[in-house]
This record gives sequence, C-alpha cells and structure tokens, in this order.
Amino acid sequence: MTFVRSAEMKITLAPDQEEMLSTKEDIKTIIRDNPDTVMAFDIFEGVDLIGFVLVHRFEARKYFLWEYAIDIRHQNRHKGTKALTEFIGYMKASHAAEEITTTYIYGNDRAKHVYEKVGFVETDVVDEPDCHEVNMAYYL
Repeated sequence: MTFVRSAEMKITLAPDQEEMLSTKEDIKTIIRDNPDTVMAFDIFEGVDLIGFVLVHRFEARKYFLWEYAIDIRHQNRHKGTKALTEFIGYMKASHAAEEITTTYIYGNDRAKHVYEKVGFVETDVVDEPDCHEVNMAYYL
C-alpha cells in the first residue's frame, strides 16, 4: 500500500456509508483550514485508489483517526484491514506516532470489526441523547 497526501476525499462509498463520515465538502475544508495538525492520504494498492484516511495530531506523537474509508469497489476483500495495518506502520515510521485513537458510531459492526482486528481496544462509550459513539485506541 502507498499513502499519498491528499487535499480531498476522492473515493466512492455506498449511500448508507456516507452518513458515517463527514461530507466530501467538509473534509476538504477540514484539510484546508488545519494544515499544521491535519493530514489526509489517498490509499493506493499499486495504481488503484482504494481508500482514504484523515488524521488529526492532537498532541505530540498522538493522532486521531478522523476519517477512514475504503472505496465501495474494494470492500469485502480484506483491503480495509490490510490498509489500516499498513497505515499504522507508516504513521509510526514517518511521524513517530505512539498512539492513534478513533471512534465509531455505536452499532457500526463493520467498523468495530476492522478496528478490533487491527488491534484497537475500546476505551469508553459515549451514550448521550445525540451521541452514541465508541472510543478506541491503538498504542504503538
């Protein structure tokens, strides 16, 4: 896998998956307005664009995995797990990452499965009237 800096998300998702992420317009704005703390990458397998990842550095060597998705044409082929595993290695080698945190919407079993398979552990659950998220962390 290759990770190439990006200024926007270019992949296609299923309609039900789009609601799990920020809009493409919001992602573009986030990247543009936070050049010192936000990094976005297109994920390539050979010459094929298969995914997108956006991270936010919130402390030295600590990153929040803000957006992560695999293009609909490449889903259900274990590419999501492989790409995330390789991205974690990339962040450790290239950015001295020591911790990567993330969240997923409670009930999103696909995200839970991928994160747990890679090695993320649940840290807590936010269960409020307008927010039902599971927080997870990966310690490098």
